[in-house]
Amino acid sequence: MSWQEIYKSRSMTAPEAAKIVKSGDCMWTPLMLGQPSMLIMDAIADRKDELKDVEYINCLTLRPYKIFKPEYRESFALAFGFYSTPHLQELAKSEWSNFLPYQSSDAGVKYGHRKRIFNRRTGIITQVTPPDEHGFVSLGLDTFYTEAIMDASEWVIAEVNPNMPRTYGQSSFHVSRFAAFVENPSPVIAVPTPPPSDVEIKMAENVVALLKDRDCVQVGIGAVPAMISKLLENSGLKDLGVHTEMAPAGLHRLVDKGVVTCKYKKINPGKVLLAFTMGDKELYDFLGNNPMVEFRPTIYANNIAVIAQEENVVAINGSIEIDLTGQIASESVGNLMRTGTGGQLDFVIGAFWSRGGRAINLVPSTTLNDTVSRIVPYISQGARVTVPRHYAGYVVTEYGVADLYGRSEPERALELIKIAHPKFREDLEKGARERGLLKKKTF
Repeated sequence: MSWQEIYKSRSMTAPEAAKIVKSGDCMWTPLMLGQPSMLIMDAIADRKDELKDVEYINCLTLRPYKIFKPEYRESFALAFGFYSTPHLQELAKSEWSNFLPYQSSDAGVKYGHRKRIFNRRTGIITQVTPPDEHGFVSLGLDTFYTEAIMDASEWVIAEVNPNMPRTYGQSSFHVSRFAAFVENPSPVIAVPTPPPSDVEIKMAENVVALLKDRDCVQVGIGAVPAMISKLLENSGLKDLGVHTEMAPAGLHRLVDKGVVTCKYKKINPGKVLLAFTMGDKELYDFLGNNPMVEFRPTIYANNIAVIAQEENVVAINGSIEIDLTGQIASESVGNLMRTGTGGQLDFVIGAFWSRGGRAINLVPSTTLNDTVSRIVPYISQGARVTVPRHYAGYVVTEYGVADLYGRSEPERALELIKIAHPKFREDLEKGARERGLLKKKTF
């Protein structure tokens, strides 16, 4: 058949596509903007009385699908790879919290192990663009782990959205790869970056002071990274490269002003390389149909061996808590999962092995209105360590920069105490002595 015939023969309504899912299946949705709208997912949820033992694996889910409600638990079990969005954080507190630990780079590899363990028929529901003149659809603004899951799936359902931008890179797939197409024009979710606080502005200033011409940056999510982009616009820096997991906020303005050119990149020269994005319409318009921008799955974008081949990689990521030896917790507050492992460690290690590379870990000095220090003698009970102390690199608060590279544990403790909130420094010094990190009074 021609691709047009294939597409027409597999086009159907959402309730018809929902019938592809069977009891005992494992179904996935992609990360963030690759996720389908409510239409197909709620049609699957509506089959709760006829479906049993369906596992639903999701990550950073933006929409409050019906399937998350308690009344669907008898039919659908939940597993999460990353929380962060409001409704997932509520589920993280519930009895149905079920977290899957993996780094972004190995999501597809770990998925293969999971399938082998549970031997479930598997599928994924993803958003795509309409097919082009050759019969290829594009995954658009998310290529995180979708291809790896498609490769291991028995069925793939595509929600066809003409509002999804077509992207360059490893994002195009022939219509023959899909079991069903459901056409549903819907807005692509856009989230304007919130204005930064005074603390976040100061942290961003401290980060920008560590950058130099021709650095290749990776920037995580949040207000501080967004402020970093804004400061870079007028920093005087030039010829930066971008090899990242997520597109930095304001990237389009940095390219327009010549701050980002990717001219001196060793890997994918001249290209902005990324796996997914989340931002405003201006950013999406820049990323779509742009030959300077390549979307690649995280098995490549976050691959430590690939990152390490690049020079001057600067990995910039947020954290929740850091202890005086340099252990960094970025996923949980005590036992409560807040985010996930994600790509921080991928880029921290990749930057370490990159010639001229360095990792910058962001942590505000306090939380809860300056009543709790985020720099602590011991990691909180139950907290998950995301970055081991031997890879910690730079730590940035609003009070300065601690360079932990090559330092002993006592030296690390002193560096971190210096950038803690002043009201907690004496207690931290005492804690350091109790741990045996400091042998004498230092303040």
